[in-house]
Amino acid sequence: MQTEEQKQEGISVEAEKRIKKISTIIMIVILVLGILVTTDILLVSKAGIGPFLAINTKTYNDGGTKEYYGLGYKVIKYNQKVGRRDTVLGTWSLKYDITPKTFSISDLSYSINNDNNNYIGEFIRLTGTITKKSNKNNIIILEFSDNEKGKYNLTVKANIISKNIKKLNKDAPISLIGTVKNYEYDSKTLIIVNAFAE
Repeated sequence: MQTEEQKQEGISVEAEKRIKKISTIIMIVILVLGILVTTDILLVSKAGIGPFLAINTKTYNDGGTKEYYGLGYKVIKYNQKVGRRDTVLGTWSLKYDITPKTFSISDLSYSINNDNNNYIGEFIRLTGTITKKSNKNNIIILEFSDNEKGKYNLTVKANIISKNIKKLNKDAPISLIGTVKNYEYDSKTLIIVNAFAE
């Protein structure tokens, strides 16, 4: 039993222990949730799998694009029949956007060099001429050579989804849509994945 003097001093020892225990539990829950959310975000952004902790709130009638909401983040997994097929991670204000940025291969080359933007993760439409193709690997290569000692040279390797690549001819004009996966600075090569020939 507490004396009158102990009651006037403030919180009892038992109440202080209870507050510490509740605070510890709350901090552990917050820490575990933070780790789980961070892991989910990393899996989506780096490995392209998931999300596991976000809730599917909408499926579009475009081939199966899905929107997911998580704790402070939003994921859109594009899966159009012909079009965008990538995953985008952002805040809850992230908008569904299937409009590609449009470039000719020369404009893209100048933009990469002058604007210092390699467009990784961007959904683009690219026009140019087929310089090489691999029916076996479903790869089309477009090349641009400049008149300034190769400063603006650019090679684009596009991994075509369509299995009907045989209908595309070398030296023919082409318009591609797809997502930029990588830019190799040494070889000045841009890699486009999930591409469609229009």
